[in-house]
Amino acid sequence: MEQMRGLITGFPDQMKEAWRIAQETPLDWKGWAPSSALILGMGGSGISGTIASKLLADSSPVFIQANSDYTIPAWVGTETLVLVCSYSGNTEETLLALDAAEAKNARIAAITSGGQLGKRCDENGWPSVRFPGGHPPRSQFGYAFTSLMHVLHSVGLVPDEMHASLGEVADHLSINQQNIIDRASALLELIEGRRIMLYSDAAQEGLIIRWRQQLNENSKTLCCHHVFPEMNHNELVGWESGGESEVVLIVQTPEDHPRTRVRMSVCMEIFRDQGADVVVVEGDGSNTILRFFDILHLGDWLSLLLAERLGWDPVDIKNIDHLKDALSKMN
Repeated sequence: MEQMRGLITGFPDQMKEAWRIAQETPLDWKGWAPSSALILGMGGSGISGTIASKLLADSSPVFIQANSDYTIPAWVGTETLVLVCSYSGNTEETLLALDAAEAKNARIAAITSGGQLGKRCDENGWPSVRFPGGHPPRSQFGYAFTSLMHVLHSVGLVPDEMHASLGEVADHLSINQQNIIDRASALLELIEGRRIMLYSDAAQEGLIIRWRQQLNENSKTLCCHHVFPEMNHNELVGWESGGESEVVLIVQTPEDHPRTRVRMSVCMEIFRDQGADVVVVEGDGSNTILRFFDILHLGDWLSLLLAERLGWDPVDIKNIDHLKDALSKMN
């Protein structure tokens, strides 16, 4: 347990180091700009792409899509930036998707600690951002996301102000970490032994997926996530069977659509009428990036505290290891 606690405690330092690595990794595309971008990655490596694609939807001049599969969309071509994210550099699905992108002569860049992906970057001269290996990929989000945003900024897909805000995250989290731990401890008392329902505006789906992934892997806990307004057209009806066994965590940000906020308010009344506890989760910070990382770090701490309360080793992923072993015998 101490390994993951140390990694989460040290996350502000990771963000500081990630920003340094990004600034010391110049990327020169010689004036080239993509017509689209595809971000390849799975699990703890892939979540950065999911979050970035949502975060940049309102500002990027081109379409950005996250891709967590063996295959890639038919629209990928020579003017597509394919950003390959694999912490180990050996992720099966990501490497096969990379093969498909290379066959289409896409422009390729990578974010990795090494492995087969790092080797292929060296052999092909693909630009890459490298950071230290040897830890659970989900614990290295700071490196992965900062590096990804650095690459996207280098081709004009991330606004300068948003990119610069990444350099402020380390100090912000260092100053506020005890407050984040206190908030996570308060949430822990509500969620233990309950079915956790995570909701947000559609634009924040990547963030609540990250919370779900951390609760899945660190806490060995099943939970659900859905987004507004889509959940109002299906899952909301399912709440007729909801009750005291559920606890609802609703992430809210200043960027939420005003009509979505109205929907959230009405739905919170429905959830409470069914007997569920409902908590609104908000981030501290003066801009979108700082608030985002505040909420993200809160989810990391919550997953760790729940794992410790339940007696789980947050590093252990024996079911994934079993699957990988079985797949390796079928090659």
